[in-house]
Amino acid sequence: MLRRLQFVGVILAASVTAGLLALGCRTVEPASFIATGDMNEELPQGKSVEVRYIANEGVLISSRDKRVLIDGLHRKYDDAYAYLPDDEREKIEAAKPPFENIDLILVSHYHGDHFHPESVGRYLQSSPKSLLATSEQVVAEVAAKFSSYATIKGRIAPVTYSFKERITRNVGGIDVEFLSVGHGTGRFAAIQNLAHVFTLGGKKFLHVGDAEMSVPLFDHYDLDKQGIDVAFMPAWFLTNAEGRTIIREHIKPKHIIAVHVGPTEAASLEQQIKDEFPDADVFGTMLEKRVL
Repeated sequence: MLRRLQFVGVILAASVTAGLLALGCRTVEPASFIATGDMNEELPQGKSVEVRYIANEGVLISSRDKRVLIDGLHRKYDDAYAYLPDDEREKIEAAKPPFENIDLILVSHYHGDHFHPESVGRYLQSSPKSLLATSEQVVAEVAAKFSSYATIKGRIAPVTYSFKERITRNVGGIDVEFLSVGHGTGRFAAIQNLAHVFTLGGKKFLHVGDAEMSVPLFDHYDLDKQGIDVAFMPAWFLTNAEGRTIIREHIKPKHIIAVHVGPTEAASLEQQIKDEFPDADVFGTMLEKRVL
């Protein structure tokens, strides 16, 4: 079971607080990062992984020796979606603490509330050890819109997308299952949305991006047999009958973290979600953390 960290460290500057309030989000004190290889000094006994919320579906997962960032490099897209204020965004794009030394960057799909080509490009320039593994659509966006693409191209691994297929690759010493789970029908049908399954700190994580909410699709992947410890699910999966069936019968995670929560809907969504999943967490406060 995840539990809340007692936040430590420096209080956000007044400008950050104002920026967060303007977005309609609760403000928090960002905790000082536990340096890679030195997490034992800060984590409670028996805990091995830290999960930090960025914004929207962005999460940073850190074990003692590896760090994975998913959907955490994006900029303001629309006021309906949570995004970091400029000074915190600048910090992450420049790979400054607590965002340094990320081993693997994953992007579910190319929508602006999950990804920005310049944000991804700048991070890869700022952090020479980091790798990006994502769909060919996302790679094409970076290639077309980040002017220094040639300097980072060698650290980008395109993942072939074919709906309902599973590809397993080792990137940066981390085994990742890339699941082609779609983004829906109609105008969303052509979007290459990837879910990710990987293990860090002895815990298995699932992040589905904006996956098509389809029982047959999730049944196809047999995720309920994989022993998922933590599933990051868009909030609407937890408030919709078919989504709840997917979670309960076709994923069966030990713990659920709701993401893709709008800046002004965290409180109301949390109550709805807790009615159905009392032990679930709802990420609505940017930079908050959990440990497990």
